Amino acid sequence: MFSTLSDVSEIPAVVIKTRALLALRGFSVNELLEYDDRYVLHPTRESDDGMLKYVVWLLKEEKVVGVAIVRDLAKEMEETESQRGMLVGGSRFTPASKKYAKISKVELVDGGYASFDLFEHELVPPHVIAEETEIELVLNHYGINKTHLPRIQTRDPAARVLGARPGQVIRIERESPTAGVAFYYRLVVDT
Repeated sequence: MFSTLSDVSEIPAVVIKTRALLALRGFSVNELLEYDDRYVLHPTRESDDGMLKYVVWLLKEEKVVGVAIVRDLAKEMEETESQRGMLVGGSRFTPASKKYAKISKVELVDGGYASFDLFEHELVPPHVIAEETEIELVLNHYGINKTHLPRIQTRDPAARVLGARPGQVIRIERESPTAGVAFYYRLVVDT
């Protein structure tokens, strides 16, 4: 079944939560595909390198996810020429599925992920994945390499919400009594 998201009168909660997560990352989603065992979204976002495409599978029932499901998602990514994938709804992921997901650029999200926007909390400052041009300016200004930046792990809640990958840099904006707004940069590292 194919439908646009505006046509669906009763959208499942997992779709709403995932759509909000993707919107937070700057992606737009216009269609929802429904199959017997899953929902499928194809979000897109403009970036410096052109159009960034995702394939998102939302499992209707939480279950143990093996490598076969991740391979099927990776195959659809290849067919749709998508750069990244996301699989939502696993109750547990096997070690083989985690390894294959990492190689295939598939993000695995368990079924019970937070249903609130982390960045709406008053104590959490805005976090953004910095563009390469901004990173180069900062590194050149201070005469350092990326490895000299403080680190943030991929399992950090903010990094998880943003979908940050190792090697990317997150910019954190904090209010400062002297500067107005101060920017802090953190290099994303694998756990």
